[in-house]
Amino acid sequence: MEVLGFSSTSPANIVLQHLRRHGQATIKELERVLGVSTTAVREHLAHLQSHSLVTSNTVRYGPGRPRLVYTLTEKAQRLFPKHYDLLINLLLQEIATQEGLAKVEHLLHRISTRLAQEYSDRMNANDIEERLAELRRCLESQGIASEVQPTGDGIRIFSCPYLDVAHEHNEVCDMEKHMLEQILGKKVIQEHSILAGDHHCCFHFTKWGEGGRETNT
Repeated sequence: MEVLGFSSTSPANIVLQHLRRHGQATIKELERVLGVSTTAVREHLAHLQSHSLVTSNTVRYGPGRPRLVYTLTEKAQRLFPKHYDLLINLLLQEIATQEGLAKVEHLLHRISTRLAQEYSDRMNANDIEERLAELRRCLESQGIASEVQPTGDGIRIFSCPYLDVAHEHNEVCDMEKHMLEQILGKKVIQEHSILAGDHHCCFHFTKWGEGGRETNT
């Protein structure tokens, strides 16, 4: 099994997998696991510590000098594969079976409102161009590659955080669209979709006009 960002046979991956299985390890233990010298183990650990993936604590085992024990950080734990998409798909399927598709759509609509509020709480600008830039920074901070369109009237998103769920429930795309409308106060038109096979999702915005009508930017 690979840890995100490390090949399965790399020393870093082997160290992380060992710490995940055993909770902690000393340098001597990792020497045996990797089959390398103490110096090499220290170099690998220093590399992992520089990326905040491993931390060390001094532990005393009976008489004698205390030893350094290495453990995973929370950041490292987040790199291991997760299967939230399977759980979410099963939950949505169960809701649709028990209460109908309209209930799924209603729940996703409410979730879009909560997501919009979470993003908005991290944004301060009122000007639409600055707000788009803040939104891009928020998305990037979560590992979602994106860019503001050169025309300043939309945003491109290059990785879909819900792709596996969207394959089963394309209502998730409407959830994302509604979330963006609430964040930016604009009507959203989705021009491209990763789900449909495009390289990115492209959302174009128009201002809300008076009386609920749309006006082009």
